[in-house]
Amino acid sequence: MLFMSSSLSSSLYPVFHRADAAASDFNALNAVVARLLSTRRTVMLVQVCAVSGTGLEPVGFVDVQPMVHQQNAAGQVTPHGVVFQVPYFRLQGGIRAVITDPVVGDIGLALVADRDSFNVKTARAAAAPGSFRQHNIADALYLGGFLNAAPREYIWMNESGVSIKTEGTFSVNAQNVEITGGVSVKGDLSVSGDATGRGISLSQHTHPGVQPGAGQTGTPVG
Repeated sequence: MLFMSSSLSSSLYPVFHRADAAASDFNALNAVVARLLSTRRTVMLVQVCAVSGTGLEPVGFVDVQPMVHQQNAAGQVTPHGVVFQVPYFRLQGGIRAVITDPVVGDIGLALVADRDSFNVKTARAAAAPGSFRQHNIADALYLGGFLNAAPREYIWMNESGVSIKTEGTFSVNAQNVEITGGVSVKGDLSVSGDATGRGISLSQHTHPGVQPGAGQTGTPVG
């Protein structure tokens, strides 16, 4: 059996410089407990590598890669592999939802379930665990986003009011739209149907006092 001197061990493995590296029953037990805990995944910072099931799909998935590298006793680091088909969070209640799909490059959290959740994720219903594994990153759920760039499209609620900004088209699809308060429009207003103000139709109203020539009409009378 090959033994290394304490000085050689400390130089090759920086972990041995720690105060709890000395030989004792307590430190031996502490090392065993730490080893067991190291296999229990809880929450990890991850980066999105791929996205699927976006938009109006019932469940969306991301492929993610943990951002904090693995490290051995010698201090050498190794990147994690990619974790595939991780369901991502959507703010939803019943049939109503706010849809903001993640994109490649986003940073978020992988929340690791305590048991094998494969059967539940597949059926979207209560089910037995798929195996006896526990706290495994394969059973992660994605929650974003953290540590990302400043947004260019947003709904911003602050002390001044609510601001909505988009680089595309702002579309509202509803049976009826009711607005309480004054409305100011900067730009052209196009209406495919009729518009009514104080009971007077925009497209069907008439004017009194119409005379041939250069005279001006009166105000609309309905």
